[in-house]
Amino acid sequence: MTTSQSSYTPTVPALHVFEQAGGWHWGITVPRAVGCGFKLIAFSERTFPGEAAALTDGRQALASLGDNGEHN
Repeated sequence: MTTSQSSYTPTVPALHVFEQAGGWHWGITVPRAVGCGFKLIAFSERTFPGEAAALTDGRQALASLGDNGEHN
């Protein structure tokens, strides 16, 4: 009898803040279940004038995902 062992990869969302095209944005990712890399699960649709504003909005979005359980 052969058994396979699946490795558990936590799907804890991570917030990323970055500058692109003259403005600041945020994105939230989780590790992919199969293979490698990350899956984008949320992103800012607006451009923020500064990094701090994007970070604040991204943190609120991340907290909202945790409250709703949407990242599972």
